[in-house]
Amino acid sequence: MTTPGGPQKVLQSRPRRVYIVLRDGEVVEGGLYLNEGQALAPYLGSRKGGWVNVINAVWLAAGESSNHAVMQVDHILFASSIDGDIPVFGVTALPTVREVDVALEDGTRIRGAVHLAEKQRLSDFLTSCGKFLPVLGARRFPADDLLGDVVINSAAVRTVRDATVATEQAMHVDPGVSPSQRPSRTMPVHREVVRREIIPTGVVTEARVPERRIGIPYVAPPSLLPQGTPVLAMKDPVAGDLTPDERELAQWLSRHWLVQLGAGAQLAPPDPRAPSPQPTLEAVWHGLAERNAISDSELAVHVASAFKLAVANLDGVTAEALAIIPEKLARKLGVLPQRVDGKTLVIAVSDPSSMEIEQQIGFITRQRLVMEIAPPADIRGGLDWHYGPSGGAK
Repeated sequence: MTTPGGPQKVLQSRPRRVYIVLRDGEVVEGGLYLNEGQALAPYLGSRKGGWVNVINAVWLAAGESSNHAVMQVDHILFASSIDGDIPVFGVTALPTVREVDVALEDGTRIRGAVHLAEKQRLSDFLTSCGKFLPVLGARRFPADDLLGDVVINSAAVRTVRDATVATEQAMHVDPGVSPSQRPSRTMPVHREVVRREIIPTGVVTEARVPERRIGIPYVAPPSLLPQGTPVLAMKDPVAGDLTPDERELAQWLSRHWLVQLGAGAQLAPPDPRAPSPQPTLEAVWHGLAERNAISDSELAVHVASAFKLAVANLDGVTAEALAIIPEKLARKLGVLPQRVDGKTLVIAVSDPSSMEIEQQIGFITRQRLVMEIAPPADIRGGLDWHYGPSGGAK
């Protein structure tokens, strides 16, 4: 098929074989339609309504097969690629490799490696993973078989412990060997236990930004409320005497939309003695998280829940989305393009209250925008990774 602009290359997904262990112990082999390079963890974590289509599905224990089955991803315990042609996380390679031992709800332990950002805490990494935790070179106990690269349902994880892989060879798996035939290896484990803290939050689902041009009701965020609107009471005020400049900064912080949102979640405001005299959103974000002993990623969950938006998974950035927004504008607005779905452009933002983002991006792209939430530092890092260091912005 040709278009007025000439022939175009059409990227088509194809079924890729997966090995799926369900939370009730059943094992299924089948095919998922993924594009080349599409990662398994964000794919499973982003299915509409939580359903995933599996073709040529075979229930191994019963020997039953089906040409087409629809499966609830919440019932998946872990999954892996049979042929080794599905990455478990996005193309962004993080520098720090950390070996872990993951204890699951059914008593199974899975050992392997995770990739963290430099100096990133394990708890922060787990928070940022979303619904599925990617583990490389995974080996399952007590079944004692090597699974390769897997994604694990985060809701089924009980604890995560630091572990040491005895041999580097355990990190490399022959993609032609099925999971049940892979050799076993010993992997000693440290005793230090890192428990993943489970914090109750509201359900975070994808949502569109209110479209004011077509009359859909719009609720103004705190930053856009009229002057004189009562400021929410902040818990745990900063102790000690403040200088006049620090008191002025404390007043400014108390009116910031992010601090107001945090107050609604019973979060103490940032320490006015810590930020710079004119703090950026990134400084306010980090200050609020640090004051309440949570990670920047955990604060993103609060923001996303308040605005009824999804938490962004920055591993899923596509070249098509990056090409739509000029680098200079993306940096100016603090926006990381993620993916394109027809006439919809999905972008990661830290300030969903910004009218400028919707107006300028919408004007340039002429597409419907869907915002997802990510910490400012993560967006800045993503911009540097995909566009190059900020000094090269054009």
